[in-house]
Amino acid sequence: MDHLQPSWQHAESGTEARIRFVRSVYAWLMAGFLVACLGALASLLTVSVWVPLLRAGGQFFMIVLCIAQFGALWFAGKKAHEKGINVFAYGLATGISGYIAGMVSIMVASQSGIGIVMQALGLTALAFLVLTTIAFVTKKDFSFLGSFVMVGLVIAIVGSLIAMIFHLPAFSVAISCIVVIACSAKILWDTSAMLRTADYSNPVGFALSLFVSLYNIFISLLNILGRRR
Repeated sequence: MDHLQPSWQHAESGTEARIRFVRSVYAWLMAGFLVACLGALASLLTVSVWVPLLRAGGQFFMIVLCIAQFGALWFAGKKAHEKGINVFAYGLATGISGYIAGMVSIMVASQSGIGIVMQALGLTALAFLVLTTIAFVTKKDFSFLGSFVMVGLVIAIVGSLIAMIFHLPAFSVAISCIVVIACSAKILWDTSAMLRTADYSNPVGFALSLFVSLYNIFISLLNILGRRR
């Protein structure tokens, strides 16, 4: 039996390495949520600053914020492998996203009540729990969802711009529904890839991808529930 010991030890070490990697991904994800919460708190404390800018700038102000967010997310994705700078880039991206989410939450709460925001948070958390459980329990390879996710996200981006420019509330809700479905599928896809990857060098990249999906689900649910109310 001694000749079997090296392979057994190798399998055990491989399993331990994967567990450490998965824990690292979720640690980064939780850290991102914490920074996002601080960003949301900052938006609450600076209401007197951004509300006049929003009233004066309107769409232009929101477009500038979205460009800043996309730039920060792109920067975080590019620097995810570089230790040290990836902490700054990830914090910047999640902080800006949290600030914008805070702004949107405040606007929705002022029009439809804080209950809508809490419902969106609860549904987002529930979706993440259910989808993660499905990926872990079934251990299924969800890479086949890749094409669906890409098409859904392209439709969502183009549709969101159209809805914003031409002020189409009903169309905006329809696009938000597409975003929720596409990002839910992406969580399955990313979680499955995380459990199957042989490259453990990029936990930040996986955490960032999961964070963006959850952020988009939350913002979309705010739009859906707020418009319904």
